[in-house]
Amino acid sequence: MTINALWIPAWYELDQSIVVGVTEEFVFHKTVANEALTFYSGAKGSDAAKATGTISAIKHNVLGDIESVDAQGLDYTLVLQDGRRLLVNAEENPGLIYEWVDDSWQPSDMVITDWTLAVQFASLSPLTPIK
Repeated sequence: MTINALWIPAWYELDQSIVVGVTEEFVFHKTVANEALTFYSGAKGSDAAKATGTISAIKHNVLGDIESVDAQGLDYTLVLQDGRRLLVNAEENPGLIYEWVDDSWQPSDMVITDWTLAVQFASLSPLTPIK
């Protein structure tokens, strides 16, 4: 059974890195009935729960399939399934994109207004509160 979650960046090093195929512990916002499971960003208070899971897919409505999001540092690195690498500013101009072209980061003409990622889990343990 596939379990879906939303990864919505808060930027400023507040987000979790995610990688397809990796099993690890993730932190989520506590949910109420019929609310989508959402990765914890640290930006919306301290009500959080944790679970261990294996990510099977990461998708974006414009970028398509994504292999990984490295949210360490002031620029996030995204590796797309087609091999493209994007550097996304996460501090001064959140969402500003650079592409890896000819062995260097080049400004991109791409404009993404919604950075929400749909994350699919192959497995996810029950959520447990973080105290």
